[in-house]
Amino acid sequence: MSKVVEAEYLAEQGVLKLARPLDGIADHERVHVVVEQSPSAPRKDWPTLDEEAGRELARAVRDVFGRDEITI
Repeated sequence: MSKVVEAEYLAEQGVLKLARPLDGIADHERVHVVVEQSPSAPRKDWPTLDEEAGRELARAVRDVFGRDEITI
């Protein structure tokens, strides 16, 4: 049996994190893996802030949530 699944590679931990569990595969069962790199989709829906705007946003978050330990 073979199937294509989506996974994220976590280099520091040396693991592949699957997007969802594998149907038909038991917990701790050994499998063979073929890796093909796919480019990540750009996050065009996230705004980009300049340094000062980022600091203003961080101050607002700190003030609203009362997180004085956040360094700006």
